[in-house]
Amino acid sequence: MTLAKDDNYKFCEYFPFYQILEASYLTQRESEKFKEKCTLIENDYEGILNKSKDICANFKYMATPFFNVTESNDSEHVNGFSFLNFWLNYQLMNIQKSTVTPQQFYSNLKSKDSDFDSEKKLINEIHVIEEKHLKNMGMLYNLYKNYNGIYNIIKDTTESEKDCLVYIGECTRIFEEANSNCLPDDINFCRALETFKEKYEYILKESGHKKCKLDKELPLIPYPESSRRETEMEDDFYMLLGSDTELDQGIRYNIRNIIVVMFTLISLFLIFLVLYKATPFGIYFRSQIKRMKKKWGNIDYYDKRKSGLQNTEYHILKEKSNELRIQYYNGDNS
Repeated sequence: MTLAKDDNYKFCEYFPFYQILEASYLTQRESEKFKEKCTLIENDYEGILNKSKDICANFKYMATPFFNVTESNDSEHVNGFSFLNFWLNYQLMNIQKSTVTPQQFYSNLKSKDSDFDSEKKLINEIHVIEEKHLKNMGMLYNLYKNYNGIYNIIKDTTESEKDCLVYIGECTRIFEEANSNCLPDDINFCRALETFKEKYEYILKESGHKKCKLDKELPLIPYPESSRRETEMEDDFYMLLGSDTELDQGIRYNIRNIIVVMFTLISLFLIFLVLYKATPFGIYFRSQIKRMKKKWGNIDYYDKRKSGLQNTEYHILKEKSNELRIQYYNGDNS
């Protein structure tokens, strides 16, 4: 059976969390309790499935936390059942000559322990993973196991620095092998590899550890969606803008109105310019402008003359009282 979901590698990026859960099984006292209930299943697979008791007990132990979560948005819990399905497939795959399918193992486990998964949350989650995908997931599983080893050394300086070089060497080797399986028809696996590459290189670059550091970047074969993170960031940005729909629509409406008004004004100006330069209307209009300029020029000249006359000082000429003296001959000869 081939996985139907497109995001069938999504849970792989949470391998660090799941591997811590898996490792804690060995340190918990309750592990014996799970083993006791798996004794019967061991008898069914004697000579067919080695370590069936351990697989049964560990599977139950890891499944319990996910059964107890009622509602959670945490990705590691949301993808928990996908991990359990992978883990069971992976354990059965590594057993030589095993013909037991994950569904058969789960059904047998349920028949021997009715209290396990009483709500049947796993019944539709357990299925056969296609061999090609299972091998790819197995490589990612081992990559993250070495990643956890590097992380523990960086956080706990008491561990040997030589171990860090071993982990780095293993990551490089496994990644190069996995990288050859990054094909155009398996983009989801390429995405999962890119996610690991980013986490791995980030922790080594930012750790500041003297010897546990990044010597060279992991070589990832380019694939069609290798720039997806930039696209996702753009999508998130536009989703944020679209969250306030009414405001966004109002802004777009106002901008559209402003553009329409500006375009109308520019269009009218261009039309007027063409009419003014290249049509009889322009000739007539220019002649009218000249007439108006001349008229206003004459008016201005008249106003200046008038103003000059009004400012002239008038002096009243006073007539001197000069007597007209005429000499006359008195004709009286007496």
